[in-house]
Amino acid sequence: MESNDIDRLPFVIDAAGVFPPDRVSVAYDESERPTTPEMDAMIAAEWERQTTLAKKHDRLLFNGPLLRYLSHRVENDAKGQPTHFQMTVGPTNYRDFVGTNLFHHDRLDEFGWERFSNPVGTTATLMTSDGLICYGRRSAKVSYHAKHVHTFGGAFEEADRLADGSIDPFASVSREITEELSIAPEELIDLVSVGLVRDKEIYQPELLFEASLAMTYADVVERWKSAEGRDEHDSLVSLDDSPGAIVPFIRTCGLIAPVAVGALFLHGLLKWGQDWFDGATREMIAGTRL
Repeated sequence: MESNDIDRLPFVIDAAGVFPPDRVSVAYDESERPTTPEMDAMIAAEWERQTTLAKKHDRLLFNGPLLRYLSHRVENDAKGQPTHFQMTVGPTNYRDFVGTNLFHHDRLDEFGWERFSNPVGTTATLMTSDGLICYGRRSAKVSYHAKHVHTFGGAFEEADRLADGSIDPFASVSREITEELSIAPEELIDLVSVGLVRDKEIYQPELLFEASLAMTYADVVERWKSAEGRDEHDSLVSLDDSPGAIVPFIRTCGLIAPVAVGALFLHGLLKWGQDWFDGATREMIAGTRL
C-alpha cells in the first residue's frame, strides 16, 4: 500500500501488539510541561471562554489533574514480534488540555507538540458474547466529540499512580468502564492493551485496550442504564465482529471520533492481519468518509 494512503487515515498508530498486564510498564516523571508566556495566556483565555460556554449550555466541564505523554518504547523478540510496551508520563491537567489539544490544535506547528498537554487517553473496545463490538455515542453534555461514537474510557489520572510512583493503566481503563457501564473489572475477560494511537484532529495519544465479555450486547445495554456515569453517553452502538463489517459501520454510523476509527482498524489489524488493514484502508479512501 502507498504510504500516502495510510496518511489519509484520521489517526497514527505509534504501537501495535497484544500486551497483557505483565507486559505493560508506565513510569512517572515529575517534569512540568514546557510552555511560553504566550501559550499560558492562550490557555487561560480559552479556559475562561469554555467554562462560560459550559455553564450556558449545561455541559460538564471542570479542571483536574491528568498525566501527559512523554515517551514510549516497544521491545521486540528475536522474530521482531512486540513483547513489551513501556511508557513514561508526566503531570498535566484538563484546563491545559482544553487550551491546547482541544481548541488550539491548529497552533501545533507554532508551539510544538511537546508543549501541548497531551493527556494519555485510556479507552477500550469491548466484544460481547453474541459476536458484537460495542461502543458508546457520547452525549451533548461532554466537552468534546459530543454525539460521536467513541471507545469506552477516559484518561490517566493521579489516582492511577501506585505507591512506587508507577502507573497502573489497566486499573485506569477498568475504573472508567465500571463508571460508564457498571461492568466490574473482574468481568473484563482477557483485558489487554493493543497499542498506542494518536488522533490527527487533536493530536492526543490514546492507549487502547480490548476485552471480551461473558454477556450479550443487550446485557451491556441494561448494565449501562444503571451505571453511575451513564450520562456520558446518549446510547450504545454495536457492529458485527467480522472483517467485512468495520468499514461499512464507520461510513454509516454517523459522527465517529478518530480514536474509535483507530481502535477498529487496530482491532482488525491484530485479528485479521496486514492484508485486511491494507484492504480496509483502500476501501475507506475509495469512499468519501475520510
